[in-house]
Amino acid sequence: LDRYEGDFAVIEQDGVMKSVPKKLLEPNIPEGSVIVEKNGKYVLDNDETTARRKKIAELQNSLFED
Repeated sequence: LDRYEGDFAVIEQDGVMKSVPKKLLEPNIPEGSVIVEKNGKYVLDNDETTARRKKIAELQNSLFED
């Protein structure tokens, strides 16, 4: 989930940015989260979101190591 714009969520799917109605997402998904489509709705993939955030933090930290 890249960002919210009005009544839409901008997501990247298969390398393409697209807008989907916010009503198709479960409520309160933070921007930057990984979501998956299930039965026509988008839900938070908490495990993948956590894993990607950890990897990003590790990459950032490696930039500042001596």
